[in-house]
Amino acid sequence: MSVLNVHNLTMTFIERTLFEDVTFDIEAHDKVGFIGANGTGKTTLFKILNGKLSPTGGNVFISKDTVVGYMEQHACADSDRSVCDELLTVYSELIEQEKHLEYLSQQIEKQNGDLDRLITEQTELMEKFQRNGGLEYKSRAKSALRGLGFSESELDMKTAALSGGQKSKLSLAKLLLSKANLLLLDEPTNHLDIEAVSWLESFIKDFSGAVFIISHDRYFLDAVTNKTIELEHKKIMCYKGNYSEFIKKKEQVQEAVINKYKNDLKEIDRIQGIIDQQKRWGREHNFVTAESKQKQLDKIKEQLVTPDSELETLNFSFTPNRVSGNDVLMCSNLSKAFGEKRLFENVSLHI
Repeated sequence: MSVLNVHNLTMTFIERTLFEDVTFDIEAHDKVGFIGANGTGKTTLFKILNGKLSPTGGNVFISKDTVVGYMEQHACADSDRSVCDELLTVYSELIEQEKHLEYLSQQIEKQNGDLDRLITEQTELMEKFQRNGGLEYKSRAKSALRGLGFSESELDMKTAALSGGQKSKLSLAKLLLSKANLLLLDEPTNHLDIEAVSWLESFIKDFSGAVFIISHDRYFLDAVTNKTIELEHKKIMCYKGNYSEFIKKKEQVQEAVINKYKNDLKEIDRIQGIIDQQKRWGREHNFVTAESKQKQLDKIKEQLVTPDSELETLNFSFTPNRVSGNDVLMCSNLSKAFGEKRLFENVSLHI
């Protein structure tokens, strides 16, 4: 079942068209890698899917049971909260239920009101609370924070004291634990170390909903995706499989397009030669043949597909002005601290 349908989507800024006639679907359990060179419009497309931007043309259809989650929606809003409390805001409904259960317990203990009604309400609410993960939501939140690289001591830090990278990780944690069943992740492995990336891979693999990921990390995409969408030359190409499978299939498609293009050019030259020859002969039946061949030639030209040009790439060449000695850098027992926070100590290295 499709959770998202994009049909003939076009986006133009003044005189620059980012993409046009983009069409694709995302199924309920798809893990999709969205790739393309910087500046092609990937993040812009995400903002259209999330409703932050309106397209120049086309439509986006989201199924009624689909809740879209985008990392920018979950920025840290309250700098006075601790890291853990900020993450727990995604469980506001469970927190309210927990408070009401505590209130009901107090009323029952004090025997205030209709006990049968209070006990019935408590039982029903407790079942709902447990069914929605109320007994483990706090441990799930702490597990997510630790998985993304927060230490135990950092869980009580104010969000105002976090670095930009830490705030990004906290925003990612809020998104992952939200009720969204379609996650839009824009470069989610930025600011994550190897262990945090490994945790994120496991989370996405186990996630029951759909995930749409912009990333340049091919190893991460290989680990988690089952479909790849590429935005290139203002158009979309969809492939089944992860990044490595996409590369193989793309090469096969490009090779087939190039071979057909070369064969079509040869056929155009061959037919043009026949037309020219028939016209030189100049008899009535020759002109009939030439006209018939011209129609055949026009049809081939009309269907001719020119291979896309390769995207320009940067190449660097570094030539030293002079060759350095064998010992480039030597450090012995280095330490560094900011106040009581010690970053490292007893660091020795030889390059």
